[in-house]
Amino acid sequence: MSEKPVLVVAGLLRDSSGRILLSRRPAGKARAGLWEFPGGKVHPGERPEEALRRELREELGIEVEVEEELGRVIYAYPEITVELILFEVKGEGVPRPLEGQEMAWFSQEEIEDLPLCPADQNLWRHLKPDPLSAKS
Repeated sequence: MSEKPVLVVAGLLRDSSGRILLSRRPAGKARAGLWEFPGGKVHPGERPEEALRRELREELGIEVEVEEELGRVIYAYPEITVELILFEVKGEGVPRPLEGQEMAWFSQEEIEDLPLCPADQNLWRHLKPDPLSAKS
């Protein structure tokens, strides 16, 4: 792995009942049809937290408060190596799929059976169960 990984950020956003928001990658994109935590690439000169706020504003039309880092993983896909950082986020407003992507709220048990992008799957495995217990 000679290339430096592309830095990608994602948010773990919960609704009032503790379900977690995931987005499905649209047709025509790499890993189309797989589910992932919403987020995106960090632009040069951008802090990860700033990038996550921007991405969730662009993708979902919500403003978020970025809280603690929950985990990170480096994953080599055939065409790109990513370093994915997952943050706990609290959102203002109702998320809407502004880029035509499918999105849905899932319980932790439902996520176990979903086809997740491999990097997201690796993060999910590292998170369970402690960081996912609903915080008061």
